[in-house]
Amino acid sequence: MNTAEPTRAAASETSGSSGPSSAGAAGGVRLSARALRTPQPPIAWLMQQAFEVPGMISLAAGFVDQKSLPATPVRDLIEELYTDSDQVLRALQYGLTGGLRGLREAIAARLEKRGMPGPVSPDHVAVTSGSQQLLYLITEALVDPGDIVLVEDPTYFVYMGVLGSAGARILGVATDDEGIIPEALEKRLREVSDAGQMHRLKMLYVMTYFQNPKGTNHSQRRREQIYEIIERWSTPENFIYILEDAAYYELRFEGEDVPFLKSLDTRNERVMTALTFSKGFAPGLRLGYGYMPPALVEPVLNLKGNHDFGSGNLSQYIAHAALASGRFDQHVEILRARYKDKRDAMLRVIREEFPAEAQYAEPAGGLYVWVTLPEGVSTSPGSRFFQAAMAERVLYVPGHYCYAQEPGRPKPENQMRLCYAYIDEAPLEEGVRRMGAAIKAAL
Repeated sequence: MNTAEPTRAAASETSGSSGPSSAGAAGGVRLSARALRTPQPPIAWLMQQAFEVPGMISLAAGFVDQKSLPATPVRDLIEELYTDSDQVLRALQYGLTGGLRGLREAIAARLEKRGMPGPVSPDHVAVTSGSQQLLYLITEALVDPGDIVLVEDPTYFVYMGVLGSAGARILGVATDDEGIIPEALEKRLREVSDAGQMHRLKMLYVMTYFQNPKGTNHSQRRREQIYEIIERWSTPENFIYILEDAAYYELRFEGEDVPFLKSLDTRNERVMTALTFSKGFAPGLRLGYGYMPPALVEPVLNLKGNHDFGSGNLSQYIAHAALASGRFDQHVEILRARYKDKRDAMLRVIREEFPAEAQYAEPAGGLYVWVTLPEGVSTSPGSRFFQAAMAERVLYVPGHYCYAQEPGRPKPENQMRLCYAYIDEAPLEEGVRRMGAAIKAAL
């Protein structure tokens, strides 16, 4: 049984830096301000523990299910690609910075089918090296040092690392089981306005589907309220964008589908929606894509051109063929059933082994379970609970890392993210049992 095999990619999954470091100036090295704002991720050592401690079980790394990766479908797609000698040569050549035209057309048609107001132009779709690159490029295009970005509290800590590197001021907005709380968003905007800082507020970042780390889904009502509030506070002089991260959109295994928040942006001027082939198909392809307002497409692609001239062309041909042949959707159905079973396995052991005082959400999709321990039980590194978990040889993501760190605004210290996606059921269940023992020891 494979318990946990994080790779170097796990370091990016655990990004979330807190500020500049002076170490870069030692020995005559003259680093840029951006490099100094990007120190080593504060929980990268969790990945080292998974490597170095025998028998360690990691419920921390947000990797996809290993055994259900589409090895056979991808092999078949490559073999089919090689039946056309001209096509395979094009696939092995450089491509366009914005992405393969046929793939962008397929994405545009797919978005329309899923409720985006049409027509969705492929010219407003960009293919990137994972959705993470798109998040980075949008931030690079919009955010200067000192600019303000609103995020959910808690949120995807990797993106907070990107914002920290850009020198952004990150302000958290409280959430509940339906998503961002409208009153909390209004309060935050009022605070920014009262401080005379609306000109620095660039955007709201929100994960609308099975949010990382909480696993919660924004209701349609909340999406409408969020959009209305941002639209009302925005002005031509101080325009506020919304960055909708829909990375887990494909992974719904319960409940009704909800339209993209972007579907409310009927003029295609405010919302950038980021999606990915990593969660629903294969992260090894390293492909993401975004649907953006026309005013942002050129700046984002100009920056991307400086990164890589365009994402992997062969991967794009494979992704296009996966969509066209129906193999992508077939694989998504397999993943939905697989992740539902693994979620059920994790929740079953949580109910059996965790004390009644522990609270947790039951996600209807995605990869994570968010656990809240009783007040006073810290999950932060060095805490009694953390030491107990290490003694039990089980890893988790401390919830503290998922909150925007703001001076004078204390954030919860008694929460943690557990991932049920990567490891097999037997080590998954054993890891949750060990976690339950650690909680009892801490209590």
